[in-house]
Amino acid sequence: MDYRRINEDIKSSAVDKAAPILLISEELLLLDFYEKRLIESFGADPLDVSVFSGVEADSPFDDEIMNALDTYPMFSPVRVVIVRNHPKLSGRKAKEDDPPASKAKKTGRELPAYIAQLPETARLVFTATAVNKTLSLYKAIDKHGMAYEISRLEEPDLRAFALKRFKKAGVELAPDVLNAFINATGYNENSNRKDIRVDLFMVENDAARLAYYVAAEGRTEVTLSDVEECLPGILHTDDFAMLDAISLGKKAEAVRLLENALAQDEDTMFLLLALFIGHFEIMLGYKELSSAGMNTNEITSALGQRSEWRVRKLGGYAQRFDKRKLEWILGRLYETDSDVKSGNILPRDALTVLLAEI
Repeated sequence: MDYRRINEDIKSSAVDKAAPILLISEELLLLDFYEKRLIESFGADPLDVSVFSGVEADSPFDDEIMNALDTYPMFSPVRVVIVRNHPKLSGRKAKEDDPPASKAKKTGRELPAYIAQLPETARLVFTATAVNKTLSLYKAIDKHGMAYEISRLEEPDLRAFALKRFKKAGVELAPDVLNAFINATGYNENSNRKDIRVDLFMVENDAARLAYYVAAEGRTEVTLSDVEECLPGILHTDDFAMLDAISLGKKAEAVRLLENALAQDEDTMFLLLALFIGHFEIMLGYKELSSAGMNTNEITSALGQRSEWRVRKLGGYAQRFDKRKLEWILGRLYETDSDVKSGNILPRDALTVLLAEI
């Protein structure tokens, strides 16, 4: 959660000193955002900013970085040097142990030792998606500067992030629609974006697509129907519709919804089975913890979930079952998953039989 700490440090000018700064995050959008915020906070003119990307460990680029830092600024109080994804931070250990012949190409100055005392007119910012904390460059930054491990956004900050994008696009949406959008993106939980780790760029693109769709229809307010229309195959309202039918004892309706989903994509069965296992695990946990007096926020944290919206929604369904029924359904889901994976039953038949039993 270091994005909160760096926000405070930028606000208090704690970062504005001749010491190395390291930003670590898998979120490229956040790295780009804080790069720009730091440059702005330093008051640097664009002509006094140097950027080095994808530095090769066996090249003399370290000397170029140090030479840039030694260069007196022309139009600003400081010269800013940005170094992105330096291999001596990422863990390419083979490159760390360059042979003497390779090191002979350099002037002899080593970057880890150099950054211990930067020129007063220099501001050095490293960014990386991952680091190896045993390497000398990381240790030097950690000792003489500041390292910020910027995590993925938590749900309140993610909502604020999305809402800002919608407002900038000139559209509005009610809190429940915003929550549905966040859930639909799959940012904070498993989604059907198979083998994809949803990042903020994807959330931003989803928001832009949704805002454009609403604006193209001459409207300024996003509805739940718009979310379902613009994020097809992501929101998966069918699984919630099936849960609704199951919890109300409408077996025929649940089977009909299943058949409709499978008619569009046979592979949906595997996703639905995984979703139902996850749903009923949360429902059982909600049933047990709510009985112990916990509120939804506490239950979300106790279950290790990020989306309070999802837990609250599934908690509503959980109230329609007693605890023993939920345990039995979850047990049957585990058995069905095992049978499908072992080939004991056809995937299409597995969920149909299970829905009929429930």
